[in-house]
Amino acid sequence: MNRRGFLATGLGAAVAGVAAESTLFAADSPRATPSSGEADRMPLHPRDVRLCVKPVMANLVHTGAWQGPCRWVSVTPEVERTNALRRFADWTERLKTKGLGRAEDVRLLEPAHVIFSEDWQLKPDQLAPLAADSEETDVFFIVPSGNSRSSFEIGDRFGKPIVLDGLSCRNIDIAALTLAKGNEVYLAGEDMDLTKVLSLLRARKVFRQTSVLYPTNGVAPFSVGNPWDFDDLEKRLGVAVKKIPYRELSEEMERLLGDRAEGQRAEQAAADLLSKADKSFLEKNFVVRTMVFDRCVRNLMIRHACNAFTIDCFEFCPSLLSQKWLIVPCVQHALFGNEGIASSCEADFGILLALRLLMSVSNKSCHQGNSDPRPGGTFRINHSAPSMKMNGLDQPDLPYQLGRFVEQGWGTKAVVDFMNNEEKTVTVARVDPSATKLLVLKGELVGSSGWGKDLLGCSVEAVIKPPAGQVHEFLRRRMIYGNHLQWVYGDYSKELKTLGEMLGMTVEVFS
Repeated sequence: MNRRGFLATGLGAAVAGVAAESTLFAADSPRATPSSGEADRMPLHPRDVRLCVKPVMANLVHTGAWQGPCRWVSVTPEVERTNALRRFADWTERLKTKGLGRAEDVRLLEPAHVIFSEDWQLKPDQLAPLAADSEETDVFFIVPSGNSRSSFEIGDRFGKPIVLDGLSCRNIDIAALTLAKGNEVYLAGEDMDLTKVLSLLRARKVFRQTSVLYPTNGVAPFSVGNPWDFDDLEKRLGVAVKKIPYRELSEEMERLLGDRAEGQRAEQAAADLLSKADKSFLEKNFVVRTMVFDRCVRNLMIRHACNAFTIDCFEFCPSLLSQKWLIVPCVQHALFGNEGIASSCEADFGILLALRLLMSVSNKSCHQGNSDPRPGGTFRINHSAPSMKMNGLDQPDLPYQLGRFVEQGWGTKAVVDFMNNEEKTVTVARVDPSATKLLVLKGELVGSSGWGKDLLGCSVEAVIKPPAGQVHEFLRRRMIYGNHLQWVYGDYSKELKTLGEMLGMTVEVFS
């Protein structure tokens, strides 16, 4: 339908027609309907990504029983080898029973034993056990014994980061050489234990596998303070942006609207969303339309091998597709956030990248929006795009209401009362337009609005207070980073600083 033809039908009539119908779908679909489980098969879903860790124990077995300044006691080579093999067997058993890091973060590969002699050289046959699964290996976790160079050589030979546990003299020695040679090494310690280090490396892997579905007809994003060099994003950070034309979005949506089975599925999904809501300010049929759009986007993400989503409201709105389908993308962002999938407003990749980082370090969903100064040394974040899993992706939903975005009564959005939660410490983040800098703030949630009111538009607000004396500097730093901000409950400023640096970003922290 063209713009003139659509307007001729009368907007009020179109809205009233949808609200009155109990069934919004035709009896037959023009194409085969995807299987009911298709939306669950999203490629590289963040929840399915694990860090593949190759455990390696290095041991020294001397060629004789001599003693000297580096060896004040000695045994025969046979005894020394037997002891080394026993240590490796015991260590391997501990790994199998206790694991390494969190099971949801780490997939352990088969442990390897590297034995060398006092010439300190690693031979090809000694490296062979590491080569077999080197393509799978993300990092080497090394327990070094005998000397420092072997651990460096393992990482250098295979071009992979090495991880060491503890700030001991040998680990520091290994790290110094590794870093000086331009390679990656990470040391766990009391300030950041091994579980946390591996979790952050897993978060980096998730980030580097981000592939964003971006429906657009080539209109420049309305939010201009926003990463724009998609080739650089992919080359430097591994983040791919896959643009599809509105024609493809429209074809898939119209196909679903013409499929009775899809209509029944959307009815059930809407009923479930409504049943769990504290209150709803819009008719069920508008929620059903929202769930059709949810299915539409998921199908397109599967088709294009994407695991993140954004769309520009200021391109989508004038297309009249939003008016035609009686939907806005707000709840889409909420539902994706509940699964730990990055989904951002207004085709803003600065908050999408920040969202991916925040969700990975916190395992919680976020809230995003415009940032504006407020009285009393505070600022607000205001968009109707909160999620319900803001206490944790594995925790119960926060109480939520469903609101309408537009005056005509449609446009499903979620509303959360942010202050009605025990946690008040928050972490705020944004990536700058060059995607080389990360802004982080540890603040305090001091207010919220939107709950219990039939408000239109972007009306879900969090009010945040920065650390004492830093509000003006922080608000001015947004000139470098851009407008929209993401926030999450809890203090993750330290984790974000480490993760940002793992990605080669400059990280600026207000705490």
